[in-house]
Amino acid sequence: MGLAACGGAGDTGDPSLVRPIELEHVRMIVRPDTSAETLWLRRPTRLLHDPVTGNLLALERDEQRIVEFTTAGRFLGGFGGRGEGPGKLANLSAFGVAGDHVIALDIGNGKLVVFDRATRRMTTEIRLNRVVRDITTIGDTLLVLMPGPDGSLFELLRPEGGSLSSFGDGGFVAGRCSQCSITYIGGERLAVVKPAFPEGRIYRIDGTMVDAFAFMELNDVLTRWREDFLEMIRRTAGMVADGSGGRVAAGKLWVGKPVALSRGGFLVGVLPEEMDRNPTELWELDHRGRITKRYVFGRTWIGNPTASLSRIYTIGLDGRFEIDEHLLPGVADSH
Repeated sequence: MGLAACGGAGDTGDPSLVRPIELEHVRMIVRPDTSAETLWLRRPTRLLHDPVTGNLLALERDEQRIVEFTTAGRFLGGFGGRGEGPGKLANLSAFGVAGDHVIALDIGNGKLVVFDRATRRMTTEIRLNRVVRDITTIGDTLLVLMPGPDGSLFELLRPEGGSLSSFGDGGFVAGRCSQCSITYIGGERLAVVKPAFPEGRIYRIDGTMVDAFAFMELNDVLTRWREDFLEMIRRTAGMVADGSGGRVAAGKLWVGKPVALSRGGFLVGVLPEEMDRNPTELWELDHRGRITKRYVFGRTWIGNPTASLSRIYTIGLDGRFEIDEHLLPGVADSH
């Protein structure tokens, strides 16, 4: 494929040297239809595997709530719902599980909404006084990607409210970074990714940056795209172009939210162009941001996937939305 990701300190992991692996599709867990069992699933955009319960949670965009179900596809319940009152959501963009709480980031209402895991009722609303980019959880605490006036990047919060600390270099997410995302990847490390550039950094929990990495094109990718671009021009306009603009100039990667792996490291969905929102590959990176594996799928998938120790779960798109389960090769099956 000819795409490269660079780790810090001069280390480079080149995915063109890593053979793509096609993930084995195990089964479709659930697909929405008119039955009462699956009507709750309409337009999921993010998934999260909870290692404690083994269940899956999905951000349900149309209904503005978080739904929970087993890996067998049995619906367990939901958190939130569309509206403006307490516990209601207007623009649900991210969520996480912190101990006994499920936490929703509602950009539309400018707040974090905290739900009790057992009762599914709201326990706390945390009003936000500045823009939050994304959230992740570390044990029973919440880490918010939120550039502060003091130059910080992260804020560590209690689910019941109250800041524990703020740290990190807020200058990293300056400019075009409305979709910057974060995840805790274990080993006291955080991965922060800028999808559009794209680049990322690895931080320690104390805010110290330990590695930086970037995704970029190599010449064979530009050559292939140039040939495709010229052929398209010839066919549609009957003219010859030099390939110095258009798709070639715009050709770049777009990466999705990092997804933590139970064994360490993380995954990112990779798109060849910003405008094409269906990922074509899923790359596995280590704790320094170096590529170790490339995965491809035999079907279209969208949104943000999630992973257990031996499985990857994706939001599929085959006429209607579905949740699919894939087997990670070379990993002992935990099912």
